[in-house]
Amino acid sequence: MISSMRFLMFVLCFCGVLSAPLKADELIRAAQSRLSKLGYYKGQVDGSGGSMTCAAIRRFQVAGNLKVTGELNQQTITELGIKKAVPAPSYTSIGGLFAGGPLSRSGSEAQVAAIRQAQSKLAALGFYGGTHNGLPSEALSTAIKGWQVANGRRNTGKLDAATIEGLKLGRVPKS
Repeated sequence: MISSMRFLMFVLCFCGVLSAPLKADELIRAAQSRLSKLGYYKGQVDGSGGSMTCAAIRRFQVAGNLKVTGELNQQTITELGIKKAVPAPSYTSIGGLFAGGPLSRSGSEAQVAAIRQAQSKLAALGFYGGTHNGLPSEALSTAIKGWQVANGRRNTGKLDAATIEGLKLGRVPKS
């Protein structure tokens, strides 16, 4: 499992973005927090991998005479004092977020835009604390459920017609 995590971190660091929200974001968040306390990381502790996180990992590895990879390998995790096991990645399907709703047959561009809008609005309302990257995640589904319950809507965790209308997310195509 560590080797697959190393590969994933390499890809994320190389690209400078997190391709999909993962449960591994807890590990990244823990590493960012520890690296920040040690003075290696100056960015936001948000659990999103990227070039700033990889650079901080490399600086820590250089300072600690570790193999410099820019990855959260087991040696680096141990040296950072992170005792939590690495969880397996968990992906949320973009189609599942829109299943049965008016955007279920829309193109990915419209769906990503709707997710970004939802992330932004839910954050402004205090329901969402994640990144506004247009990608589906468990955190977003949880935020949607929280908003739905608070607003007397059916608790689906999906961007269905009532939720899209209630959050006033752009234009909703007719079904």
